[in-house]
Amino acid sequence: MKSLVLLALVISAGAFNEDQVVLNDILSMTKNVVTPEKDATAAKTYVVNLDLPPMERWNNVLKHFNPKDIIAAVHSLLDEYLPGKLVIPILEKIAADLDRYIPQPFADELRGISKNFNVNLGDVVLGNLVYDISAFNNGQFKACTSIVASDKTGRLIHGRNLDYDIGDRLKPLTIQVDYQKNGKTLFMSTTYAGYIGVITGQKNLAFSVSGDQRNSGHLWENLLSALEDSWPTFMLQRMVLEGARDYQAAVSLLSNTPTIAPVYFIVGGIRPGEGAIVVKDQRNLRNVTLMNDKWYVLETNYDPWKAPPKSDDRRDAGIAAMNKVGRENMNPAELYKVLSVPLVFNSDTTYTTIMCAADPEVYHTMIRYDAPSK
Repeated sequence: MKSLVLLALVISAGAFNEDQVVLNDILSMTKNVVTPEKDATAAKTYVVNLDLPPMERWNNVLKHFNPKDIIAAVHSLLDEYLPGKLVIPILEKIAADLDRYIPQPFADELRGISKNFNVNLGDVVLGNLVYDISAFNNGQFKACTSIVASDKTGRLIHGRNLDYDIGDRLKPLTIQVDYQKNGKTLFMSTTYAGYIGVITGQKNLAFSVSGDQRNSGHLWENLLSALEDSWPTFMLQRMVLEGARDYQAAVSLLSNTPTIAPVYFIVGGIRPGEGAIVVKDQRNLRNVTLMNDKWYVLETNYDPWKAPPKSDDRRDAGIAAMNKVGRENMNPAELYKVLSVPLVFNSDTTYTTIMCAADPEVYHTMIRYDAPSK
């Protein structure tokens, strides 16, 4: 509970601009929540200078981390969802012919991480393709929640929880990255140290985007898609943040560019009604759900037109919390509260990010050390 009180102090100090947080509401909201062993912690921000040669870009970030911790997290994640022996030969092939499978400058960034921090290139590739080889219909439970909501003025606020079973290993690696060119911010992201793709990010005064896992199809389809020159899923999202000029361009690129794995891309803009859930198969667009005249869109890990399984009702919990808050009361702090209600917020939640492309000062990530225990 104390972590949310601390968040209120951060907000009142200006992290969320003029949005006012009612402390009594926060305390009331957390009344029935088990007291966490540790408070949520604001993620540290590191600069990646895109003017540097790709092989040097991540030195400023990774010098603060132990590469062994990063590799241990990668292998734990793989062991959780996929037999490692199944993919090691494939990853060795990709590492041996990296430029064929990974577009530049990402291939050289991976080489730089391997060379500068004395880490096996295959392990670096594995860490950066772990989503692409684990996102299929394998029966594993994976949980993420993304919401784009409009406040009463039409301003769009984008929030997301990123959840994984090995959260205890990933939380210490959670960082914000300020990607800069010519000394100015080009876009922001929240990621894990050693991961060069973007799962959560924002291009200031243009759009915000988050990715939720879609468990669909088969592993062989992902592998075939990789061999057919599809984009690594979250390297595409980073490319879009760097290259797309606005919300419409971002939605178009995310919809029409083949990806290795199925995915949900959730996109928010800067104008009223600019919210979308892009549903992708391995290589093709399946559906785009637009905000239109609704005041929010909400995605967990199920197709928007299908009911979620009874074993996972995060979607219903999120909808109930959003409707309780209402558009009239929506602001960044209220969205954080929605992402902190039980089920939406769970033992696998590693971080919560709140973004607003129209107001760059809102961007804020809390590492959820206050998550309930399993």
